[in-house]
Amino acid sequence: MAVIQQFRVEGFPELFAAMDILKEEIGKGKTDKIYRQAMKAAFAPVLNAAKQNAPKDTGQLAARIYMKVHRPNQSDKKSKYYERGEIYMARVSASPLRDDSNLHVVLNKRGRFQSVWRNKRPVAVSQEFGNASTPKHPFLRPALEANTQLVVSILGDQLRSAIDEIARKAARGVKG
Repeated sequence: MAVIQQFRVEGFPELFAAMDILKEEIGKGKTDKIYRQAMKAAFAPVLNAAKQNAPKDTGQLAARIYMKVHRPNQSDKKSKYYERGEIYMARVSASPLRDDSNLHVVLNKRGRFQSVWRNKRPVAVSQEFGNASTPKHPFLRPALEANTQLVVSILGDQLRSAIDEIARKAARGVKG
């Protein structure tokens, strides 16, 4: 029996509008820094849970799980999970590099030499979803599902704290 868990977070248009106003008041650079720090803090529990859930046979997979906070690219914007107006997104993922990865130099389509790492088999995908010889052992999806409400809570707290700090400085007449 499969258990499907769904959640919905509301208020993004209001948040994006408030952050746009803030961007006009304090500048784009400072607003971007607030977003990046809030996303990094909010997704830290997911990163930690994914590392904890990862199989411990060699320890390589857990050591190569990482988080990246970045601006959405074109493929991200086509995703059903993308919210229009999203400035930054956090992604917890596993690097395909392992101790048995081999470095190859290849000639790319543009006629330039390029370094490419190759593995014998993709471990993270096989662990998460399973394959013909490996049963599934999900570690990323359960990490996100178990921490969804915590992520939303931390994100809200981080943004509220940053905005309150800016408001206190503005009330005192301190710039920046």
